[in-house]
Amino acid sequence: MEKYLNQLYKRFIILDKNYLVLDAKKYSTSLEKLKISDREVSQFYKNYYQPSFIDFLSDIKDIIYSENVLEFIQKTSSEDWNLWPYLDFLVKEKIIKVEKSGRPILLKKELKKVLLPPLKEGEIKNILEKKLGVRIKKNDYVINLFKKICHFRVKKEWDQMPISQGSALFLVSKISEVLPLRGPFLFVGDDDFISVILALSNPDFQLKVIDADKEVLSSIAFLAEKFNLKIETERLDIRKRRKSKEKFIGFLTNPVYTQAGVEEFMGFGIRQLSDKGAKVFLEVGDESIGKRFLFLQEFFSKNNLVIDEIIKRKISYPYIMLYKEDKEILRRFASLIKEGVIKRYPKLAASLYIFRYLPKRPKKLKRKGEFYAYL
Repeated sequence: MEKYLNQLYKRFIILDKNYLVLDAKKYSTSLEKLKISDREVSQFYKNYYQPSFIDFLSDIKDIIYSENVLEFIQKTSSEDWNLWPYLDFLVKEKIIKVEKSGRPILLKKELKKVLLPPLKEGEIKNILEKKLGVRIKKNDYVINLFKKICHFRVKKEWDQMPISQGSALFLVSKISEVLPLRGPFLFVGDDDFISVILALSNPDFQLKVIDADKEVLSSIAFLAEKFNLKIETERLDIRKRRKSKEKFIGFLTNPVYTQAGVEEFMGFGIRQLSDKGAKVFLEVGDESIGKRFLFLQEFFSKNNLVIDEIIKRKISYPYIMLYKEDKEILRRFASLIKEGVIKRYPKLAASLYIFRYLPKRPKKLKRKGEFYAYL
């Protein structure tokens, strides 16, 4: 199937480029006054529009698992002209047929075994409750899902603060929505045990967790063995080891919430990515970054990361007393609000950044032309 997908990708790139050349020459109102050659259009395609292999599979996945193929336009923030080459290609390749209502009918059923199906939070919740024998409490600590099976101690020296169970459901659902394949996928640190929850939701996932905390890794390894999950673990300090022989189609990291912490964790993960493209997930809150997010944006761009989504209000950390300063901030709030009320709300919140990784940096093409030349 891997060989088939690679050949499929190569054939699509030819068709997609030919459509851009054709449409630029014959149907584009914005380009009709410009003297632009087929060669120039092809250069624009290669630099700006040609999807990576992973992005190509993601687009196919979005179409196959949609209720209506036209949903692709809003999901990808594009337009109908971008959708047409995919539909034409998938129909010609006898992968799908499209009903007049817009509903896709998958003809090549084997693809559902390869392309990761998206899972909703409710579906993941039901899977976890059944396999773990627990009841999900969205505002409880995520590590409490496993407290009957293994004991894990949160350690402040590693800056470990557990997210909520609801946040974990959201993360796993989002990863299953965005990733086109079941791996290999990397976790750069995983004291929230998201790798275990992801693998429990789909046991065919091929995952690797690296962490400096031996207890995190031994706990994950224990759970992986107990539930027969495909999770490999490795202890290492990302500041000392730079590159792995393995290549991954993506990674998730929840680093120290400082500029240096984000850059260190992200930099390590980026060096492990496949040359066929990848999806990157970053959890980060504005605990101690402030306007330095501007510098982080520069870091993302320099490392060929294109921001696809920034999702707020979905990742939170239930109230916890972990550091000595926590007593002081509680004292201040308690002068205004009841302590019981304070502890029902999150201690900290974060955003989820989702990136496309470009395996090759595009060249900046310069051409004089109309302001409204859509190319």
